[in-house]
Amino acid sequence: MKKITFLMLHLNYGGLEKQTVTLINELAKTNDFEIEVICVYDILGKSFYDIDSKVKIKYLIPYGPNKKEIKYCVESKKYFKLVSQLSRGVSIVLLKYYLMKKEIQKCKTDYIFSTRIEFSRLIKRTDTINISQEHSYIDTDKYIKKVGSSFNNIDYLVVMTDKAKENYCKWISNNKTEVVVIPNMIEKNDKYISSCENKKIISVGRLEDVKNFSLLIDIFYQIVTEHKNNGWTLSIIGSGSLKKELEEKIEVLNLKDKVELIENIPIEMVYKKLSESSIFVLTSKSESFSLVLCEAMDVGLPVVSFDIDAGPREIINDSQNGYLIENRQSKEMTNKILSLIDNSKSRKQMGTNAKQSIAKYYSSNIIKKWLEVLK
Repeated sequence: MKKITFLMLHLNYGGLEKQTVTLINELAKTNDFEIEVICVYDILGKSFYDIDSKVKIKYLIPYGPNKKEIKYCVESKKYFKLVSQLSRGVSIVLLKYYLMKKEIQKCKTDYIFSTRIEFSRLIKRTDTINISQEHSYIDTDKYIKKVGSSFNNIDYLVVMTDKAKENYCKWISNNKTEVVVIPNMIEKNDKYISSCENKKIISVGRLEDVKNFSLLIDIFYQIVTEHKNNGWTLSIIGSGSLKKELEEKIEVLNLKDKVELIENIPIEMVYKKLSESSIFVLTSKSESFSLVLCEAMDVGLPVVSFDIDAGPREIINDSQNGYLIENRQSKEMTNKILSLIDNSKSRKQMGTNAKQSIAKYYSSNIIKKWLEVLK
């Protein structure tokens, strides 16, 4: 039996983590592979997502990074403690790379699977098949330079979209790495289906700048202004460093009774919240492939997204199962959301189309592509 070793930063909440765990579980079902996970940080004491009991997990550091402590010291102006926390932060980062490099060198395995570009850079072995999955898609000089030097010992680089493949083929500087397109996968959902009748808009993601929830709140404010007393609400599911800032904005705009921020909840509850909603909105500045966009569509929600990078345009068929908004035009996004609010028939039809169009991303279909690479 062949052995696969996955390299992960943590097993906390997150799209990359969820996708990797889904892949691990699908591979475990085949009973063709022995699977282990080498994980840097043990943040929760367990994985946020359920992992097949046959999978072995090894944590390298029994705690997580100290970003919260550093932020607290800055906000509370405790500069003496800040120096101490900054020093500790540097130590944690150095320890992360030292321990991961050591594990990569000594692990007895057939495949090494990197989930992050910084781990791919550490892989120097030639006695294993080395695979890296890159979820990022950042067309900047800094990132392109990093790509050019990070995959020298990677046999297969797996990316999410055809557009991403086109660019990575140009950015990678060696002739060894084969770039392969395998989209993210979702588990088929038949339990939670939206009627698209509730007056609820929803979005899901980390409360960080890249997800641009501040703009989503502005857009919703315009919707409330346009449709006074229409009863529509907005739910944002996620956690992150911008929570306090977003809460303050909601209060300033007098939206506390219409907008809710929901902290990380079990995936079952996420699906339940999606099924209780009628429109899903994605305002991200960057998305290589939006897993939650697929999950929302599998619940039967029409989706509205900016046409960013490559992911959403390969998932959304404009005006059929959702709307793609070009050039990040917030006014146009507002208008499309309002059109769905005003036309329940169109909303329901798009939701039906969304559900039908997402089947190609079911795990039972995508796992076949992975097995082609592995076998």
